[in-house]
Amino acid sequence: MASHRGVRPFTWTAPRLAAPSAGDGRRITMQTLIRTTAPPDRLSSVPEKWQTVLRLADRPTGIAVAEIAANLRLKLTPTAALVGELENRALVTHQGLVGGSDPDTDLLLRIRTGLENL
Repeated sequence: MASHRGVRPFTWTAPRLAAPSAGDGRRITMQTLIRTTAPPDRLSSVPEKWQTVLRLADRPTGIAVAEIAANLRLKLTPTAALVGELENRALVTHQGLVGGSDPDTDLLLRIRTGLENL
């Protein structure tokens, strides 16, 4: 991801500065699971930076916002704003939280390991 060096995080978000929240009014957190819902033919019409997120979220189980942030080497706040924007454009959907409302220790350990490997 060296090609992203020097890109300001807000440029990924279109720039969206409002507090991110999921379509049902819940706040998007690092544990919110995201899944791509856009048909493949629509992906080519979105910015390349967003396509990266959509590819990461193209899994039956979804991907946590924190995992997206780690993959993109972005901070959580801009990543959550980006996910909120993608959801507003009907490109992704949220599936709730990893592990319910309590922090998921396995997820946090995966995130830590991923960050250490960067």
